[in-house]
Amino acid sequence: MSAPSDPGPTPAGPGPRPAGGGEAPGEAELIARLAALPVANVGDAMDRLHVVDGAIHSVWPAVGARLAGRAVPVTVAGGDNLGIHEVIPTLTEGDVLVVNGQGATHRALVGELIAGRAMARGCRGFVLDACVRDAVDLQRMGFPVFARGTTPAGPYRNGPFEAGVAAAVGGVVVHPGDLVLGDDDGVAVVPWERAAEVLAAAEAKHATEARQRAEIGS
Repeated sequence: MSAPSDPGPTPAGPGPRPAGGGEAPGEAELIARLAALPVANVGDAMDRLHVVDGAIHSVWPAVGARLAGRAVPVTVAGGDNLGIHEVIPTLTEGDVLVVNGQGATHRALVGELIAGRAMARGCRGFVLDACVRDAVDLQRMGFPVFARGTTPAGPYRNGPFEAGVAAAVGGVVVHPGDLVLGDDDGVAVVPWERAAEVLAAAEAKHATEARQRAEIGS
């Protein structure tokens, strides 16, 4: 199968907002409020589901990586980044590129140059089921990248790839427009249709833990 010349349309944003009492928060508010929470609280609010495999973690050498935005998934062949190159020009402000790289760790699919191109388009960061390189430079740029690890070995660029459809990353299916959150603990994916519900539950969980910490004096 040859790589398609056109990755297809990239959704401008999530689909219909969840139904429920009152007006649901808009996308920007949802992302901002979820971004303020520990990813662990968000995972707990989803019954510990939709949490990406712990082997996919921040590649920054030091702590402090935080990621929040809407998913743009792409699936590539192991060790090949043609699909990433094709999708980068379609990214818009607030997007997170989510890559099913087949879990391959023998090649780095991205580095500082690709990250710089994505960052210039307003991309918030990358999550890859694969490896990357230039970890120190990525941290200097302030560009959060979550991956299985690092390797200096560069990628191939032959294809095939799929874009504009759901992709599986670290055991979680990610649809275009889902909300992707990352911190030093790892990554969770909030299905867009559940975003308002998950936000409410995660904020309640965070408040409960704050009260518990106060009670034990920590």
